[in-house]
Amino acid sequence: MKEILEKAIGSLTPERREEALTHVSYANEVSSPVNNERLEFLGDAVLYLAVGHILYERYPGLAEGDLTRMRASLVSGAKLAEIALAGGLGDLIKLGRGESASGGRRRPSVLGSALEAVIGAVFLEHGWDKALGLVREIFEGQLPESVPVDPKTRVQELVQREPGSTLEYRVINVEGPDHLRTYSVACVINGKVVSTGSGSSKKEAEERAAEAYLRTITETSR
Repeated sequence: MKEILEKAIGSLTPERREEALTHVSYANEVSSPVNNERLEFLGDAVLYLAVGHILYERYPGLAEGDLTRMRASLVSGAKLAEIALAGGLGDLIKLGRGESASGGRRRPSVLGSALEAVIGAVFLEHGWDKALGLVREIFEGQLPESVPVDPKTRVQELVQREPGSTLEYRVINVEGPDHLRTYSVACVINGKVVSTGSGSSKKEAEERAAEAYLRTITETSR
């Protein structure tokens, strides 16, 4: 994985490489307008499309719902952080002193965002084919043998068994500076809070809340 990411980063112009690998905490510290948040936004969209394209080709017999579950498992924050960590991306990111001292180089949200930023940068500089090729290399050998069920999907399936039931994830608290946020999210079913979860992004907090609810109903059924 390290060679794959090093090759991708090495193909970028110095300016684009700087943008992709600069965390907002560093930019704030040195009063620079350059950070990787915009590239992360673009890379997230490219990643979703590329993974969807790959899965559509690889599994011609799977229904839309199964393909969606597969994609969700592959582009989850935990999976992206795992890939970025294995590729040594944490050592290349420019971080502010506080973020670095608090373990930012191994923080899932920082790692996942940097990986998405690199993918976005490759798309901007080299186009769709190169970006798709990079995503293929990244996920080579990691495509699931069977359809996984992530916690949020599992909760949604349980709720949908009861006609008319509703499910939402509601942010109940946000703490910390912009580059070091902690989100608390409530899993709300039929207007009632059934569990809560926290994480460094809303997505991660929602996953934790879903996991907490699944643990609750599992323990209750014992």
